[in-house]
Amino acid sequence: MKDMIVKRVPVGTLGTNCYIIKDRDSRDAVVIDPGADLTVIQDALHRADAICRLILLTHGHFDHILAVGDLRGNSIPVGIHEKDAHFLTERDMFSAIIPYDPRPFEGAEYTFSKEGEYSVAGFDFYVIPTPGHTPGSVCYMFDGMLFTGDTLFKRSIGRTDLGGDETAMMRSLRALRNLPGDYDVYPGHDAPTTLENERENNPYLRNA
Repeated sequence: MKDMIVKRVPVGTLGTNCYIIKDRDSRDAVVIDPGADLTVIQDALHRADAICRLILLTHGHFDHILAVGDLRGNSIPVGIHEKDAHFLTERDMFSAIIPYDPRPFEGAEYTFSKEGEYSVAGFDFYVIPTPGHTPGSVCYMFDGMLFTGDTLFKRSIGRTDLGGDETAMMRSLRALRNLPGDYDVYPGHDAPTTLENERENNPYLRNA
């Protein structure tokens, strides 16, 4: 099991959290949700002495994917749930307000469809489909760490009125609430938290 360290890198006008998850014993790293500001992400990788080996996306909204095409180059694989994969190659409802939109580009190398353990590019992680914010929203679980995208925030949750589904969101929140044990929670926006803290203090999670 790898010993991982995490760096949070807020990017873009919406303050989206991009995360660099680095193997402490090597330079290998996963980048989650490179939503904008390629130079900021590259600088953070450099300062962490990290090399991106894999890009994982919690969902396909523009503020989580816009730097993917530039960051991946010709060799870095990308993973996303199959129901959100179309966001990588098709312009969407937000295109008119995005000043820089490099899409379309080649699709993802890995499209997840089921909950379970995956091993990609030397990294082991667990995928939990959490539809609600989008049909293909997922959470990624690394040892003791839960990356929740726009499903679960500190004392809040993601909105469901931009192509989402409120009923599906409630099911997803119940699934997260019922996970055994505690996790460090790294959301797509705002500050990190813990799952136990959210069980106690997040009214959406408590009442799901």
